[in-house]
Amino acid sequence: MALSAELDALHSSLSCCTHRGDQHTHVLIDEQDVLAKLRKVTLVASNGDWFSFDPDKGRAVGKERLMSPLLTVGKTHDHHRACDCVVMIRREGKLTVLYIDLKSESAKGYETQFRSTRQFVRYALGLLKEFHGHVLSPDEERYVILYGGKPALINKTTTVPKLEKLGKTQPDKPYKRKVMNPASLYLRELLA
Repeated sequence: MALSAELDALHSSLSCCTHRGDQHTHVLIDEQDVLAKLRKVTLVASNGDWFSFDPDKGRAVGKERLMSPLLTVGKTHDHHRACDCVVMIRREGKLTVLYIDLKSESAKGYETQFRSTRQFVRYALGLLKEFHGHVLSPDEERYVILYGGKPALINKTTTVPKLEKLGKTQPDKPYKRKVMNPASLYLRELLA
């Protein structure tokens, strides 16, 4: 199955794409901070009309880490922050955008990362419409924090989160799930 024309054009417009549903059956989220407890999460997916990108890596410009060199940097500016992974899934003609951030035990500071990344996604979709004529807008946006990072022990957790928890997430109220390091999740668990 190939990507739809709209997702393929958007994929071609981004420089930090990681995986695509016509070529992969997983999304590897890799935290580069050597001090982070949670370093790797794999989302197991089936082939389909989806792709993922890493906005955190895509905003690197030289030694500075910016979404764009046009943006101002400084301690008071949050608009150049990014979460660890975005997965864009198109099912039955509807687009779901899944924003994922990996955190250690104390999950904080994610609100501005999610909000900044959401604005970047909206900007990219606007460029897709303006320059390629493809109209693609999110029908649903979900925000997920995966935290923890301790070595795997026998832990009982619910396999699939309740829909009301995932369907009503916001940048300041994400769905939070504790995972071990390394972790492996099915993408469909986050799309329930």
